[in-house]
Amino acid sequence: MPKPDDMLEGQNVPENHGKPDTQDRGFKGGSSTDGSLEPSSQAIGPFDAGKAFFLGMFLPDLIAGALVVPESWARVIHILGLPAVAIYLSWSKGLCIKDTFYLRLRWDPDFRYLALLSAGFMSLEILLLEGVNWLTKGKLAEWMELYDVRDHPESFLVRILLTAVLVPIAEELLFRGFSVSAFSGWGRGWAVVFPSIIFALVHPPAMMPGAFVIGVLAAMVVLRYNSIVPAVLMHAAANLLPLLAGRLVEMAGVAWAETIAEVALMAIVVSVFMFRRKFSWLWQEFRRMWRQFTEKPQSGMRFKELVRQWPWILMFVFLAANLILIVLIPFVEF
Repeated sequence: MPKPDDMLEGQNVPENHGKPDTQDRGFKGGSSTDGSLEPSSQAIGPFDAGKAFFLGMFLPDLIAGALVVPESWARVIHILGLPAVAIYLSWSKGLCIKDTFYLRLRWDPDFRYLALLSAGFMSLEILLLEGVNWLTKGKLAEWMELYDVRDHPESFLVRILLTAVLVPIAEELLFRGFSVSAFSGWGRGWAVVFPSIIFALVHPPAMMPGAFVIGVLAAMVVLRYNSIVPAVLMHAAANLLPLLAGRLVEMAGVAWAETIAEVALMAIVVSVFMFRRKFSWLWQEFRRMWRQFTEKPQSGMRFKELVRQWPWILMFVFLAANLILIVLIPFVEF
């Protein structure tokens, strides 16, 4: 069994931190030679994660298209449909939904700092993009507009509801709750890193680095607190920040409004730096998870196992096609 993670002195640590649930998630009590849990006959695994990812992303869109619903409702169906396949797979195997998706409602004062950290990373990403855009004399903004496929409902409150409430809940259920459980049999490194890579690759190109960072952080806090609540809060903070900054600029409609928004973003980054001791355990944890994920020869063997499974073949084909389109779109005239 993996050893409990090292924590900073004085921090609140749940009693079950670092101790995978060997009963409720469909795993046996024993462990394999590489420290991962041995799945039982009814356990969910990487094959199930592949089905949940691929079908969860495409089935809702097919259903919305068949029903010919308005675009705004099609987006709602897409969001709510993301975790639907994962929930069905868990239910069909007789697994406890609450345990499989880490649906333990709990609160810890550290959740506030984790939300701040997420907002800080998003602020830093926005500031860096703004800087690169200034250096390239607006070329970056033009490039990003080529991939801007987001809907912009008329009501700002609707945008908040969809982007900062429904999306974080749905995506965390799939990419963190279900995926962490599905890949736990391959070790905590795979449960944290690999789903975060997939999560990043389904985002627009400029958002991929930030999505990967937020994904990894969210997965690690899910394992630490044995709850999806802090991950949802972190995701919501990351999604809400650009909305609020953009709204400030829209409402003011003057040049100085953008300056105020940038100063606010800088203040958030400075705040994260001031509380950096609260987050130092995350860097230590990430290094440990990355070593487990890249460990040879297990990493190569597991990738080979994935490419022999039809859900992952389709998923990798889709991701490869998406990356090719990202490269080609700037050279295509519309």
